[in-house]
Amino acid sequence: MSADQVHFSSTAEASERQGFPVTTHPRVQRPRRRGDGWLWLTLAALMLFVLALAGGAAYVYRLYEGRIYPNVSIQGIAVGDMTPDQAEAALRARYAAFLRQPLIITYGDRQWTPTLDDLGMTFDFRGAVDRAYNAGRGNGLIGDVQEIAAIWQHGLEIPLRVSYDEMRAQAYLAHLAREIERAPADAQVRLDGEHVATVGSVIGRQVLVDATLSQVSQQLQSLAPATIPLQTRELPPRLDDAAVAAARSRIEMILQGPLSLRVGKHEYEWTVDELAQMIVIERVPSGEGDRVVVTLDRSAIEQRLRQIADETEKPGTRPRVAWNNGDLKITKPGKPGLRLDEARARDMVLAALTGRDRTLDLPMIPTDPPVTEANLHQLGIRELVSVGKSDFTGSAAYRVHNIGVGMQLLNGLLVAPGEEFSFNKNIGQINAANGFVEGAAIIQNRTQQEFGGGICQDSTTLFRAAFWAGLPITERWGHSFYISWYDKYALGPRGNGPGLDATIFTGGPDLKFMNDTGAWLLIQAWSDPKTGVAQIELYGTKPNRTVDLTHKVYDHTPAPTEPVFVADPKVPQGTIKHTDKARGGMTIDVYRLVIENGVPRPPELFRTRFRPWPNIYTLNPADIGPDGKPLIPFPSNEQPAQPAPPVEQPTEPPPPPGVEPQPEQNSGEQPPANG
Repeated sequence: MSADQVHFSSTAEASERQGFPVTTHPRVQRPRRRGDGWLWLTLAALMLFVLALAGGAAYVYRLYEGRIYPNVSIQGIAVGDMTPDQAEAALRARYAAFLRQPLIITYGDRQWTPTLDDLGMTFDFRGAVDRAYNAGRGNGLIGDVQEIAAIWQHGLEIPLRVSYDEMRAQAYLAHLAREIERAPADAQVRLDGEHVATVGSVIGRQVLVDATLSQVSQQLQSLAPATIPLQTRELPPRLDDAAVAAARSRIEMILQGPLSLRVGKHEYEWTVDELAQMIVIERVPSGEGDRVVVTLDRSAIEQRLRQIADETEKPGTRPRVAWNNGDLKITKPGKPGLRLDEARARDMVLAALTGRDRTLDLPMIPTDPPVTEANLHQLGIRELVSVGKSDFTGSAAYRVHNIGVGMQLLNGLLVAPGEEFSFNKNIGQINAANGFVEGAAIIQNRTQQEFGGGICQDSTTLFRAAFWAGLPITERWGHSFYISWYDKYALGPRGNGPGLDATIFTGGPDLKFMNDTGAWLLIQAWSDPKTGVAQIELYGTKPNRTVDLTHKVYDHTPAPTEPVFVADPKVPQGTIKHTDKARGGMTIDVYRLVIENGVPRPPELFRTRFRPWPNIYTLNPADIGPDGKPLIPFPSNEQPAQPAPPVEQPTEPPPPPGVEPQPEQNSGEQPPANG
């Protein structure tokens, strides 16, 4: 038997799996038999031999009492002639270094020194010594003699039993692994406002417990101190620094500077901070490691471009439409408009944000007119909604002409649902280029020659149409002084009376109303010089509403008796021109009463204040003295100031005191105006 042989035992037969030898009894070889003799001689010799053997055995017993027989060794260490304690001490001395430090486990500059107990390993020194001492003892005389003889002739090697609990060694390595293992950490990239921040990745570390345990188990069989490196492997992160660096480079490319966009004469700048808000950072898993995809939020870009398109759009013009007894007909087609090509603009922006050119001229494309033959009969224009009417009988030729021009400009106009209609915007410039001629208009508190005199007949007529349709009137101004011809047809079914006129002036007072009917409105306007009637019809979808009014005239004020003289270098010297005739003042309150779907609205107040108006004369500056009086004779045939004309009394009383009327916007003091 080899001197280095060690007997290991394990709780899970681990020793046998590791190849450790297992021996249960000492092996003693029997002496060879001697030759035969004659029977009697043999018997005699045998008797003598037994006697001698007994005596010899007794001698040996006494000689080696308390000591191990010679020629006995334990795990290659001769322990013959030793007491059991001496033998155990010799064994412990032989393995002292291993017992003191069986293993050193290293990793880099770190090391661990597990004890035998940590590794689950124990030595059965006492058991081996007891087996050595009991060899040749306790087997009876013949058995002991035979065993002693065999030991004497061949020697006896007793293995040292070593127990090894592999599970404890594994637990020790697992505990050690927790000290140095680390999980991998992915690289990171994020945007803090317009600044790019990155965090580097960390390579993970895993202890290969099973591989290290295999080395430990193998090395322990030598029963000699050893150094074993801890077996580990690296755990790469799913997202490494290279992937994050590529993402950072793309983000910095996008944020290299603001983006300038031009659409015609309009310029827009998307700041770096705004661009940063459009960046989308996504992590995409893959079998070979994750990657970071940096894209731009297409929906955010499209939304901003849509806002630009709305702001820069040049809408096509609406056509002129005729009611044509209910069979709508386009009399003048609308013109196409221009709008940003949003799809091309988006692609250009996406390309520019990953390139060097940061200034773009975005393209526009033609758009269809808002109303064409294709959708004309889908506008909800199917019935008469209201009528506005006024009288201009006896008007001067210039006034008749301008009223007709205004009506032509209004005729055929379309008003979209929810749209606020502006009289001034739709009439345009009141000048010769637009067909108007000069006539009398109230300018700077006196009547003067101005283009468009009479246009207020048109605004008054349209105001009445909107009034009787129950449309919200968002801006309306009354005239500065009383004009008698606006009384006729003013109160609709209630008859005639002052207070429902509307003056306008280019760049100033306007007439505005909202189309709240839910359908398009068509304006049909005309004037008849023969009858002196101006009329506007509104066609569309009539709401379920009724409109009525109450009318009150009060605060009558007589006309000033003192004339006013105004210097005008255009008046020939020595001439006096009577430009304005005196008239009285008054206040008129008109309450519009609207019932819609059976529910009354709060009364709406339309108040008009006519100021008293003096006789006004214009003279050449040379004909006016320091006291403001004429230096030339005043004509004796000039008419005295006229009192305020009689007016009809209210057809119905105003709302009771407990009802708060809704005053019409800008219905107070009236500014100068055409008309």
